[in-house]
Order: sequence, then structure tokens, then C-alpha cells
Amino acid sequence: MEKINLQDIIFVINPHSGTNSGKILEKFKELAPKVDYFVSNSLEEFDVFLTAKAEKYKVLIICGGDGTINTTLKYLIKYSKLKLAVLPNGSGNGFARELGFDGDIKKLLDQILKGGTEKVDVIKINNELCGNMAGLGFDSYVATEFEKMPARGLKTYVYCTIQALLKYKPIQAKVNVNGSVIEGKYHMINIANTRQFGNNALIAPKAVCNDGLFDLVLIKKIPFYVVPNFVIRLFLGKLKNSKYVQFVKASSLVIDSNSETYHVDGEPKKLKETLSIEILKQIEVVKMKM
Repeated sequence: MEKINLQDIIFVINPHSGTNSGKILEKFKELAPKVDYFVSNSLEEFDVFLTAKAEKYKVLIICGGDGTINTTLKYLIKYSKLKLAVLPNGSGNGFARELGFDGDIKKLLDQILKGGTEKVDVIKINNELCGNMAGLGFDSYVATEFEKMPARGLKTYVYCTIQALLKYKPIQAKVNVNGSVIEGKYHMINIANTRQFGNNALIAPKAVCNDGLFDLVLIKKIPFYVVPNFVIRLFLGKLKNSKYVQFVKASSLVIDSNSETYHVDGEPKKLKETLSIEILKQIEVVKMKM
């Protein structure tokens, strides 16, 4: 294990992620006065700072949600000696939950100083990078509506989800994967690097984030009377292949669809072309689960 000192750590916080960034920063400064920190108000500021300073540090603690973590991936690949740690402060925190980051600052620092790390796959989706989850269909529609809301947080996300259930129409899609073509109408299609969207909603219960594969999850429109059972299984991690759900493990695939949007780590994007998806590389993440 590599020896890590407090001076080897940089803490970066996104003040626009979550609802309590200010309190987290004050608590962090109180518990770790020797650790450098940077408040990133924009991607441009973050890029300038990390490009200039990345070589100085061994561990990057990022405070934010899955979208904020996503912005670090290209730097973690470029500066391979830089390890990732997370203080979760997003709406779902899927990546953080899967890797065992729970918001306890003291425990996080203790684990960093122990020097243990683990590898995590990074997915490439056309020219985008993805660390946790990407998708098109229903969840990208929700992500797009959530982006428009003035307030963030779980309550707002639940509200957007309920509204979407009343409005959303399934998409037509064709997926080329593992030498086969899968085609049909789907409520949503997910590319899962970890098991969950966030908030312990385990959409891909058999996904492993460092096996060189991602899980393709194809979900057809589910009748309303089946929805309660689906939701229970989703949160218990009991989803399996059925007439409504199909799982495929792959290292690459291509998707053509009529969806107008998709999302990468919860951040909505306009969909204008075929999606080519593959495992790109691995990054190092501080090991929290012993």
C-alpha cells in the first residue's frame, strides 16, 4: 500500500450539488485543517485548478453527487497516480453508496491514510465518460425534468418521477450486443457500471464495477398492477430476467433509438446519434469496504 499523508490530499467541493455544501466544507475544515481544499463554481474553474495542481496530490476527495464525480473521470484517467475518494452530497449518490462512501469525514480520512485502493471500470459512451449509470428512456426523461426544477434533493426527484409516470411514452430501440440484435419497445434502457441508480434502487443487482463488463438492462412497459412488485424487487435487489426485464453483460454495444434524450451519471443530454458504448479503462478509488 502506498503511504498517504494529509498533505497529499485535495478536497474539491461543488457548491451547486446537494443542499448542504457549506456545512460540509466547514466541518471538513474543522476536522482536517491540514488538507488543501478548493471550491469549484464551474467546470472551467475545476479544469484550470486540477490541470495546474493534479501532479501535487495523490488523493482527490470530491464532494457532490454522481454528476460531480463524473467530471473528475477524465482527470483520474489522465493523472493515473490520483486516487478518488467521495463525500456524497447529491440526490441519489449511487456511486458513493456502492463503493461504501457514507459522508463520515473522519472515517474517510482514516481510510485514505491507510492507503488501500480498489479498481473501478470507466465506461465510454461516444465522447462521454461514465462512472456509475447511463440510460435512455424513462430515467433520462426524469433526469431532464429534474434538471429544470428550481430545488434539488430526493423529494424533488420523487416528484419528477411521479409526474413522468403519467406522461412518458416508451421508446423504440435496436441494440447490437455480443453478436446479436435485440429490438423492441422499451420503457427504459440502462447501462450499469454499478448495481444502483442511487438511494439503493438496485436496477442491476448482479453488476460488478471492476469486472471489465457493464450490465445492459432492458425494461419493457410494466402494467400498473405489476409496478408495486417491481419497485419492491428493485429496492431489495431481487430483479431478474422476466417478460418485462432483460439483463445482458457486455464490454461493448451499440444502441439506435428514437429517444430524444439520454443521461450519463444523472446528467441529461440531447440524443442526436447512435450510442457506441464500451469499457474504456479503470481508475483507482480509495477502499472503504473492508
